[in-house]
Amino acid sequence: MDQLSAIRVFCKVVELQSFTKAAQQLDLSVAMVSKQVNLLEQHLDARLLMRTTRRVSVTEAGHLYYEKCHAILAELELANALISEHSRRPSGRIRISVPMDFGTLKVAPLLADFNRRYPDIRLDLEYSDRLVALVEENFDLALRIGTLADSSLIARPLAQVTMVTCASPGYLAQHGTPTHPDHLAEHSCLLYTLSEPQWTYSHAGRTYHVRPKGIMRANTGRALALAASQGMGVIMQPHFIVDDYLDNGTLVPLLERFKLPVLTLNLVYPHRHFLPSRVKCFVDYMESCFRQAAGHSPTN
Repeated sequence: MDQLSAIRVFCKVVELQSFTKAAQQLDLSVAMVSKQVNLLEQHLDARLLMRTTRRVSVTEAGHLYYEKCHAILAELELANALISEHSRRPSGRIRISVPMDFGTLKVAPLLADFNRRYPDIRLDLEYSDRLVALVEENFDLALRIGTLADSSLIARPLAQVTMVTCASPGYLAQHGTPTHPDHLAEHSCLLYTLSEPQWTYSHAGRTYHVRPKGIMRANTGRALALAASQGMGVIMQPHFIVDDYLDNGTLVPLLERFKLPVLTLNLVYPHRHFLPSRVKCFVDYMESCFRQAAGHSPTN
């Protein structure tokens, strides 16, 4: 038995709570994963995992063994990576999750320059607004806008994302211009599917919570902005989505004396003792791009 390989397999099963998921990530068969764990248990003369048809649970001995082995593997990964990074320039694949609209409008235009700087790094991007599980789904990084639910992740703030309420001149000419958040109850609103169906405003120490009537819902802000520009209703969206419409006058801002929440754009990644150089290159590049754009970007 290759004990180091068996330990790697065991740790992956513990982390993913699944033989099947561990097999997929390690590119092994489920039978091989099970065999490696069995051999390790026989070698130690101890039960590390309890298997049922539905789940995998870790025994007390398994918890103790995992904590020690996980630390050892982390140190081994660090040692290997240090030697590897010392001898070659950044290369390999980075798997990144980016929000659909922000990724398309703000991240995609940066990628060609990154590629020119680091031609040996391959980028694998998933454009989606779903909240991916970084470790379980084998992502290196994710860009996320808003509150972070997983405190185990490392978060690097990149920018502030400001919001704006707006509608088309044609819609306002037909339905009137709201001058207070309470007036939105009388208007047709276009809602983003993946956010709370409540808009929050503040002014002069007071907070106003509005639950607008949605005549349309969509999981992309760009679709909502286009619909609003054609007179369908009122939207509340990030500046980076609607600024072109505001600049050309097809949308106009509303309720400007009322403050809207400011969201944070974070670059997040799993906690690691050592960040591979290819990943660090992307993190540093994104920070540099958004730092240069500070004061000029609609995300500010």
